[in-house]
Amino acid sequence: MANESPVWSINPTNVEAVIAENEHIRGHVEVRVLSRSPTVLENTFPPNTWLGRHEHASDTLYIVKEGEFHIEGEGVFHPGDVRFVAKGHAYGPEWAGPEGAKLLIVAVNGSFGTEWITD
Repeated sequence: MANESPVWSINPTNVEAVIAENEHIRGHVEVRVLSRSPTVLENTFPPNTWLGRHEHASDTLYIVKEGEFHIEGEGVFHPGDVRFVAKGHAYGPEWAGPEGAKLLIVAVNGSFGTEWITD
């Protein structure tokens, strides 16, 4: 979904979730694509979902909405926490806490993409 209007709004509950699963994810992630331009995602991580080390193709903001989210080497993030990651910075692994987590993810200067790091 591209948003051509200078002002727009959307409620994530009105967007159907897509399930993301691959060999780099233990469990799955429910992804709601709220916008493609700019890329805005709402990602729901069921309890203890784990994602391997990776990087993104754009500078990215993360806003924790629910639960707790752990990132190796960075700590634990809670509702209201905001995290910024520069384009191309590899990090992880990361995982949701025992109650799961919900994050709003915004690609600041380009499209969002995930490049998995296999050491």
